[in-house]
Parts: sequence; C-alpha cells; structure tokens
Amino acid sequence: MPLYVKIGKIINTHGYKGELKVLPLTDEVDRFFDLHHVFIDDNEYHVIKARLHQEYVLLLLQGREDMDSAKELQGSYLELPVEELKKLPEGQYYHFQIVGLSVYEDNRLLGEVSDILQTGSNDVYVVKSPKGKEIYLPALKEVVRHIDVEAGKIEVKLPPGLLD
Repeated sequence: MPLYVKIGKIINTHGYKGELKVLPLTDEVDRFFDLHHVFIDDNEYHVIKARLHQEYVLLLLQGREDMDSAKELQGSYLELPVEELKKLPEGQYYHFQIVGLSVYEDNRLLGEVSDILQTGSNDVYVVKSPKGKEIYLPALKEVVRHIDVEAGKIEVKLPPGLLD
C-alpha cells in the first residue's frame, strides 16, 4: 500500500459549482496548479480546475461539481502518494521526512523530533527527550549539522545555554 502525504485540508466549499476551499499544507502553493489528481479518503479524484483565492486554493474535482457533493468532503485532507511529490533540492526535506528522526549531539541522544514549528524566519524542531522534556532546536545550519533520512538521524551542535 503506498504511503500518502497530506498537501491540503478542505475547510469549506466556495460558490454553488462545487469548488472546494483548501488550506494548503505546503509552502509551494503553485504545486496545486499542476495537479492532475488527488486522493481523499483513499478515493482518487481528477482535478478539473485549481485557482488561488486569498490564502486558499479553490479546487474543482470531477464527480463533485455541485455544492452538496462537495460539502461532503469538508474536513477531509487532500493527499498524494510520496512518489508523486515534487523533488526537493539537495539539503531540503519535507516535514514528514524529519518528524520521527533521532537527534544526536556527538554520540549523545537528545531525543526524537516530534513536531516542527514554522516561525516565519526558520523552522524550529521540537525534540522530545527520552525523559519527556521538549527541546526547541532552530533549524539553522549552525545548529543542524547533518540530516540522514535513511539512517533516521540528525546531528546537531547545540547553542550554548539551550539546555539550561
């Protein structure tokens, strides 16, 4: 069974023709304009039209071209198989690739990435220690030295005073 990644959440309908109002869960909103299909609750839908409206994407899906049938999808997530995600440049990762990785400073296990906060200037990795304490690591080159998704680990250099 393929692994799916959430790319948007349907928060409402828009108009009477069945357009879906989607909150993008990606920094690359333009990706919606290249979509041919999406998956919602394991069902595949052909994308007829996508357009931007304020901070939302409006999508029209085949088979859901009226307000009543579109409304049934409210609260659902748009998903794509991992294989269909846009390839990122070297050194960039999707959040789903980072969450769950073990974090080490030298050979000392600090914990596991449990969440990623988007602050605007840089992401912050929330690392839960084995004792349940949370450490907030800024995702900066000076702090995050190396990410190895295949090995499941991140190597960091903690700023002075971070654990105090």
